[in-house]
Amino acid sequence: MFKRTLTFIGFLPLTFAFCALAQEADAPADLIVEDVVVSEQQGIYGQPIQVAQGRLVNEGSTAYSNISLNATVYDEDGEQVGEGIGFLVDACEAGLLPDFVLRPDHAEYFTATLELYEQDAEIDRVEIFPQASPVEADDSAAAELPEGITQITDEEVVEVEWNGPRSLRYAVGCVRDLFSEWDWYSYSTLSRNVLPTDHPFEDAVNDELRERLGLDEPLTFANSFIRFAPGGSRLIYQDRVNSVYTAATDGSLQRLLYTGLNNRTLQEIYWLDNDRFLAYYYGAFGDPVIYFTADVEGRYISQPPLDNPESVIVPGPSRDARRVVIAGTFDDVTGYYLNVLTNDFFELLFEAEPPGNNFPGPIPIVDMEEDRVVRVYVARRVDGETVMQCFNRDEGVLHDLVPLPLNLTEGERAQWWLSPDERRIALAANGVNSGLWLIDLRDLPACENG
Repeated sequence: MFKRTLTFIGFLPLTFAFCALAQEADAPADLIVEDVVVSEQQGIYGQPIQVAQGRLVNEGSTAYSNISLNATVYDEDGEQVGEGIGFLVDACEAGLLPDFVLRPDHAEYFTATLELYEQDAEIDRVEIFPQASPVEADDSAAAELPEGITQITDEEVVEVEWNGPRSLRYAVGCVRDLFSEWDWYSYSTLSRNVLPTDHPFEDAVNDELRERLGLDEPLTFANSFIRFAPGGSRLIYQDRVNSVYTAATDGSLQRLLYTGLNNRTLQEIYWLDNDRFLAYYYGAFGDPVIYFTADVEGRYISQPPLDNPESVIVPGPSRDARRVVIAGTFDDVTGYYLNVLTNDFFELLFEAEPPGNNFPGPIPIVDMEEDRVVRVYVARRVDGETVMQCFNRDEGVLHDLVPLPLNLTEGERAQWWLSPDERRIALAANGVNSGLWLIDLRDLPACENG
């Protein structure tokens, strides 16, 4: 089901539901157009435009590049009333480069702006004709995964929620969209089946909730970052000036957390145990990251975001939200640091060159009996390859574990989530080389010297 909406300012409601499809005689027969919808949007100059969106699926054995799409628009009498040109895009509507290769058994989104011959023409159907050049596929993208890593999907996954040690749900879509606009799927490590599903709080995002939260204005609502706690007790959101609040699931009992964030961009609400969370902010690739931890009841755990040491990577929180592992240069030493958010403890774990803020944040593992971090999983670039490493704090040694299937550009990002039993990690990435992978820690080398 194609649920995405365009991100033009002033999005208008969907006005046309389903479009007939066709193939030109000279179009590649194995490129199939699916899930097309037509909607009225607002163009860059404020004018209304008609846009067709859908997916292009490569059902053949040949890879294709230089892909374009021609659109022909008809009215109910079968008369041609318009035309258009389309191109492939990612989940956030950013156009893909002409040298993008659509590999066999893969699909990608497209968008086509339609030009009507008469402004008042009524659209009955749109026929989409793909054009492409066959190319040699890059086999490295389809290389066999190392032991311990399995791929669940190659779609643009932007969120994962573990339901238990063996089951999760994940979201596909644009990272900037609200969770209720994403396509959600469930996955079980036992059955290995991927099934479409609904998020349990999707229907809670309604007009009544928006009114109670003061999010009636479309742009304010789109920027609200509404997230419901996995436990279902409350939600978190930001208002029109990015002040952070929590509230009951019906929008009542609002509690203010932080103000003064109007010039900051909230990137993620990363849920932890007992409805605690990490919120982190940055503007673009290479910008420093600020952050705080709290719980959905509105209780502070860390210091305010501007009072915590900045990080050059996404911070990695412990499950109790009391600690984070960050990276940067402090006292002229570049590396990874353990920052205990509830006191002044700040320790260099190991010296290393960190990746950018588009990489997954570290995952610290806490010994609950000793109440201390004993090891830390990190994802880094080492000698041109993305690898997963594990720092053993007792040994003071950084161990290489396994190469990771991540190939991120500056505009793409990845994140990962530890399972409740700490046996698996779900790794997700968006962009051209997107996907969702499951890492079984039991199949990886031990995080210790032999």
